Amino acid sequence: MTENVLCRLATYLEELEAVDLKKFKLYLRTTTELGQDKIPWGRMENAGPLEMAQLLIAHHGSGEAWLLALSIFEWINRKDLWERGQREDLVRDAPTGAPYSLGRQSRCPVEVCANTPRKDPRETYHDYVRRKFRLMEDRNARLGECVNLSHRYTRLLLVKEHSNPMRAQEKLLSMSQGHLRTMDHLASPIQIETLFEPDEERPEPPHTVVLQGAAGMGKSMLAHKMMLDWADGRLFQGRFDFIFYINCREMNQKAERSLQDLISSCWPEQSEPHPELVQAPECLLFIIDGFDELKPSFHHPQDPWCFCWKEKQPTELLLSSLIQKKLLPESSLLITTRPTALEKLHRLLEHPRHVEILGFSEAEIKEYFYKYFHSEEQASQAFNLVRENEPLFTMCFVPMVCWVVCTCLKQQLEGAEFVRQTSRTTTAVYTLYLLNLMQPKPGTPTHKPPLNQKGLCSLAADGLWNQKVLFEEQDLRKHGLDGVDVSAFLNMNIFQKDINCEKFYSFIHLSFQEFFAAMNYILDGWESGLGPDQNVSRLLAEYGSSNRSFLAPTVRFLFGLLNEEIRSYLEKSLGWKVSPHIKMELLKWIQSKAQSEGSTLQQGSLELLSCLYEIQEEEFIQQALSHFQVVVVNNIATKMEHMVSSFCMKSCKSVLVVHLYGAAFSADEDSRERWSSVLQTSLAHLPERSVLPNAYSEHLAAALHNNPNLIELVLYHNALGSRGVKLLCQGLRHPNCKLQNLRLKRCHVSSSACEDLAVAVTTNKHLMRMDLSRNSLGLPGMKLLCAGLRHPKCRLQMIQLRKCQLEAGACQEISSVLSNNQHLIELDLTGNALEDQGLKLLCQGLKHPTCQLQTLWLKICRLTAGGCEDLSSVLSMNQSLRELDLSLNDLGDLGVLLLCEGLRHPKCKLQTLRVGICRLGSAACEGLAAVLQANHHLQELDLSFNDLGDQGIRLMCEGLRHPTCRLQKLWLDSCGLTARACEHLSSTLGVNQTLTELYLTNNALRDTGVRLLCKTLSHPRCKLRVLWLFGMNLNNITHRALAELRVKKPYLDIGC
Repeated sequence: MTENVLCRLATYLEELEAVDLKKFKLYLRTTTELGQDKIPWGRMENAGPLEMAQLLIAHHGSGEAWLLALSIFEWINRKDLWERGQREDLVRDAPTGAPYSLGRQSRCPVEVCANTPRKDPRETYHDYVRRKFRLMEDRNARLGECVNLSHRYTRLLLVKEHSNPMRAQEKLLSMSQGHLRTMDHLASPIQIETLFEPDEERPEPPHTVVLQGAAGMGKSMLAHKMMLDWADGRLFQGRFDFIFYINCREMNQKAERSLQDLISSCWPEQSEPHPELVQAPECLLFIIDGFDELKPSFHHPQDPWCFCWKEKQPTELLLSSLIQKKLLPESSLLITTRPTALEKLHRLLEHPRHVEILGFSEAEIKEYFYKYFHSEEQASQAFNLVRENEPLFTMCFVPMVCWVVCTCLKQQLEGAEFVRQTSRTTTAVYTLYLLNLMQPKPGTPTHKPPLNQKGLCSLAADGLWNQKVLFEEQDLRKHGLDGVDVSAFLNMNIFQKDINCEKFYSFIHLSFQEFFAAMNYILDGWESGLGPDQNVSRLLAEYGSSNRSFLAPTVRFLFGLLNEEIRSYLEKSLGWKVSPHIKMELLKWIQSKAQSEGSTLQQGSLELLSCLYEIQEEEFIQQALSHFQVVVVNNIATKMEHMVSSFCMKSCKSVLVVHLYGAAFSADEDSRERWSSVLQTSLAHLPERSVLPNAYSEHLAAALHNNPNLIELVLYHNALGSRGVKLLCQGLRHPNCKLQNLRLKRCHVSSSACEDLAVAVTTNKHLMRMDLSRNSLGLPGMKLLCAGLRHPKCRLQMIQLRKCQLEAGACQEISSVLSNNQHLIELDLTGNALEDQGLKLLCQGLKHPTCQLQTLWLKICRLTAGGCEDLSSVLSMNQSLRELDLSLNDLGDLGVLLLCEGLRHPKCKLQTLRVGICRLGSAACEGLAAVLQANHHLQELDLSFNDLGDQGIRLMCEGLRHPTCRLQKLWLDSCGLTARACEHLSSTLGVNQTLTELYLTNNALRDTGVRLLCKTLSHPRCKLRVLWLFGMNLNNITHRALAELRVKKPYLDIGC
């Protein structure tokens, strides 16, 4: 019974925070001050929970220790522990004064206590779950030592993810690493507490939640924490009466089970679950952890569905019945998986909620370090060391990598040169961990190097191909591993015994199995079988097929292990020699990929760059990418992925065009509750600490001055920040830089960064196009930027400033640029609140003789009819302007009629006018008809989404039928037209010889109107080549008429 008391007492003490544990010790000292068996304060002061429990029992006996602890729990206001302890009623069977004996402490004290008195099944189960999940084994601890899950657990970032499994798999699998991801409209944050709650997209609560995350992202740890929080009454109260945790690894081990067996495996050992548990399935939640670790047969069950409580069925059938809701359809499921199995899982589910784990934020990395290290001084020293190593720190956003780094630092705090200088990749971190395992821990026997590394690596690879993670002793013997080898691997924390069945072994984490599997392909000197080159050829060939995505982490490790420095460490420290021929094999594989896909690297680009990043060798990367001229990387989701992309671009010498598309960063983790508003906010509002690492911009700057062939760089949703822009501009100013087109859309370019851009545009004579859209430049930024644009050496021809928070004052600066810069021919100011006052200032520059502007975009600029008089004056004077977009401004009929005065002027050379969504009516059409007759240059006119009506079209057609009309394209989408308008249009199309494109989408033309148009279009004199009729409900007769028209005029593009 002493062991039972020790087990539970240690568990209770583990729940105390540091402050409460100190209070407990102080109360204990006061209580026993006059006692005959006082515990020395020197032993208590630094004792942890387990040692404290041992001291209590050793000095007071199990029964008295238990009662004493309960009374102190009440005194320190931990009544939750006191009340739970009263229910435990352990003292009834505990002989007081029993001699202290630690007994078997080689296992973590999480076993079920057999003598627990009978009580309500829910209470019994809650207690069992607490004991099972409260303590977790620390792989680095001494035998018998455990860590309180609540104390070590650090919260993870969860987002609701897009339900398309292929997209999710492509994004997540492209990198095993991850951290706080940039958020777009497809993802929004979610808390654990609301996983099964309805939201704006799903009015009914979801019954299935898929929790997806890359390797090492903390899926199982989160599942354990949810079990513990539920048992402690902090999660899903009132929603689920019972939550059952199902480990998919264990499911692989037994051929047949019944539903009773399945629930029994989750139930306290001393009792059996009653069938009544499943009478209310809507109150049950099954957590199915590790779907990706199931055998392939689980995904394709062949037998009839399983419905019975006691009837044994193949395990894969039972689990498939549960997942597909054939069994207990009203129950809820939470399924964790790597993205490799997401597509298979998606086929089994109907309308699940997809949630993605994105890892730690910067603040949470720090929190994890301080939880891992018992000494605050050590934690601070370790964290600062890693914080200075930007690539290593970025990788710590993955919980598993963070654990590996902490493990290594704990052993090498005083001489961690390898950590400080080399750990830039996941492979390097895992290699460091391996090398640390070889070093004996203080106070332990010296380990010899493993006797059979070949067997270890071939076991890992064999398990990988067969998607096997648990190995029996016969599997080990098959690969030549004997008891000595296994003992060595267990002592070194490479292997672990399965908690529930000690006949099975596994690597300490699946990622370590993948690491050693990669070793299998690169180590030289195999005595039999295929050579390393042929093995690698097979691995890469299989990896290229769509259904072998589970090989991706191994392939990345394969590249990383070929790094010269890592190769040297392996050979010198372990005597493991890497085959020298593998690199050439990898280059041949990449070359064949380039030949099959042309000179553009886009499909799978991030995945390939991730592999190249692991090798960290510029010459190799340069050779690998020499076959590509265009590199497009989409969906860059993490800081690590940004680092990967920029690092590889730094080594490109032949690429002409680089596009890097990410999503907006929101790394301000202190403001989680404000994420919903952040999603609506421009990236530039975010704090400077949320930007990408400096190394990202340094890499891109290096690419600009190293690669004279690079002519286009597009960065979209890349949070550069002021410092990043400054670094990038250093590359732009380099004499070797020949860049012509730079796009920095939504890149957190601040107003102060415009000073660096201004210098760049005056220094780089090749730069002709720049896009700074969706950056908060404001008036201060425009003053700095325009100083460069006005400079005589500036050769910029196009600048886009969409949604840059510009107002009327900025127009004064822009106007001065138009008055001085003869090279600028295109200006886009869409989405800025310029208003009529700003337009008035802008027109001063537009009317200047020096102005050569040809294209002007003023969409959504809050313009009214009041500004149209100034603009009309520009049209009558400026002979360079060819294209004008005024869409989404409240011009009204009056405003357009004022514009028409300038459009009719003989000096007006405008060719394209867009006034969609400008609140126009039929009155405006009369003025535009006159323009069509007078202006011989106007070729394109967009009037979409204005309520012109049939009367307006009648007036327009008068201008279209005029012999001098030269209009070629006309947009009339959503203009309130009916079949009556088709009469006017038909007569016009029979006469007009210049109109080639007509867009009539979303108008109520009906079948009679469309057939009338078809009749006219069939005439040889009609020159129309494009007719769009989308958004109309047409009958079969009309569709046949359109089909006949397509046959008669195959060049005619009819959209419907």
